[in-house]
Amino acid sequence: MTRVLLWAFFAAAAPLVLWQHRLRERNALERLPDYILRDIGLHPAEVREETRKPFWRA
Repeated sequence: MTRVLLWAFFAAAAPLVLWQHRLRERNALERLPDYILRDIGLHPAEVREETRKPFWRA
């Protein structure tokens, strides 16, 4: 019974962890200056598009 509850807890928590990770990554990406974005091969318009997505959307 305990294993089933633990499995259910972790199964329910997995999407929350993923969403939090996406939110942090997009916030960090949004704060990068344009010259660094160009250096890593990203266009500022691509970054704006990515950072405007809701955290639950990949």
